[in-house]
Amino acid sequence: MIDGGDRHAVKGEPDGWDFFISYTTADEAWAEWIAWQLDEAGYRVLIQAWDFVPGTNFKIRMQEGVQRARRTVAVLSTAYLSSVYGESEWQAAHDADPRGFERRLVPVRVEDCPRPGLLGPIVSIDLFDRDPDTASRHLLDRVRHAVTGTAKPTTPPSFPIHRVNPPATEPTFPPDKPSPRPAAEPNKQQALADLLTERRRALGPDHADTLATADELAVALYTLADYQAARPLFEDTLQRRRRILGPDDTGTLTTADRLAATLTWLAEYLEARPLFEDTLERRQRVLGPDQAATLATAHGLAATLTWLADHRTARPLFEDTLERRRRVLGPDDVNTLTTAHELAVTLYTLAEYQAARLLFEDTLERRRRVFGADQAATLATAHGLAATLTWLADYRAARPVFEDTLERRRRVLGADDVDTLTTAHELAATLTWLADHRAARSLYEDTAQRRRRVLGPDHADTLATAHELDLARKRPRRRVFRGA
Repeated sequence: MIDGGDRHAVKGEPDGWDFFISYTTADEAWAEWIAWQLDEAGYRVLIQAWDFVPGTNFKIRMQEGVQRARRTVAVLSTAYLSSVYGESEWQAAHDADPRGFERRLVPVRVEDCPRPGLLGPIVSIDLFDRDPDTASRHLLDRVRHAVTGTAKPTTPPSFPIHRVNPPATEPTFPPDKPSPRPAAEPNKQQALADLLTERRRALGPDHADTLATADELAVALYTLADYQAARPLFEDTLQRRRRILGPDDTGTLTTADRLAATLTWLAEYLEARPLFEDTLERRQRVLGPDQAATLATAHGLAATLTWLADHRTARPLFEDTLERRRRVLGPDDVNTLTTAHELAVTLYTLAEYQAARLLFEDTLERRRRVFGADQAATLATAHGLAATLTWLADYRAARPVFEDTLERRRRVLGADDVDTLTTAHELAATLTWLADHRAARSLYEDTAQRRRRVLGPDHADTLATAHELDLARKRPRRRVFRGA
């Protein structure tokens, strides 16, 4: 095919190909889709799936592709980043143009994966979370920018308007903030901040690459739990994307969803709710109700409703999201199990204890099998099940679940962790209902002492444990309940 097609390089042609598609087998469908879009747009493309026909010398043809193609499209995914062959191909393109002036390496992300090492500073084309038509337009627009070296619009930009909630200073990586990421991550955040400053200066604040960098920096800050710094970046990017791309653009909706999530971490639930509602309506209409991004927004809205104590509105939204996630993602998917857990908590809050018990039991079994018994989310579900059992007056069943959860939380989270202390308090209450007052009193004493030290003497949880301890000290010592 490479020796005959009019859009492919013919034998003896000195120019070679416009694009060599570098990908791993797991992403072959994506690679073919990308190659087809480029081929239809008139570019000459070399792709293994089409052009390495029987009789082809694989090694020589691959070497020709890397060396003779003007640009290499690296189809980035988690699988690709772990591929030895993929790494050698994109590094060859990078080595031929290390400063990026000729844009020889064009990363195209097909999933929300990191860009490690030398890939980090290179602007990528992101196709995930987009419908096919939008993804095709986005791909071809960005490829044209890479080929021409400019994204200058054909019409004059509109007069700049004021930023929404402009920060006093541009957010930078906080040096005193402990990072959950590897030690090299702070350097990446600073590099993104520097790149954003440079792009605002050179390209302008409304340029697509500037907005992409601003969004990436905001995501990095969000990941580091620096929500105050992430918020104004998301707000400004959202305002600009709405004006430039429109409110229904998938990139605009991604930023809107991320801003809403940031607001929830800042406990700004009243602001997050309408933003989640608007984003959900648009994603359902643009992407469809079963798309992963749509379901993520639906879950975010339902969770926000629970924080606003609107559990009756949250319940059907959680139920619908769980049904769709089970069908689309599978019952053992991490996101499916998150929705299942949150729905169980909502049922518990609405005093639907029998329904909550069944869902907690199913979710706990799956989380133990998929993530392990010591994982934090697994332990949260175990605690929820035990608490539900106490409301069903099944204290004998609740006790071993609480005891196992307390032992694991002490070992995994530490004896002074607030979740550990919550389990300790609830276990002590269960022991009281079982008339094991000696064990309950001892556990209350330890929990009260730790809560005073960790939370302070006036915290509501500290006062609750102190009250129960006072009652325990006044109770007569009785034998442990042994009845049938």
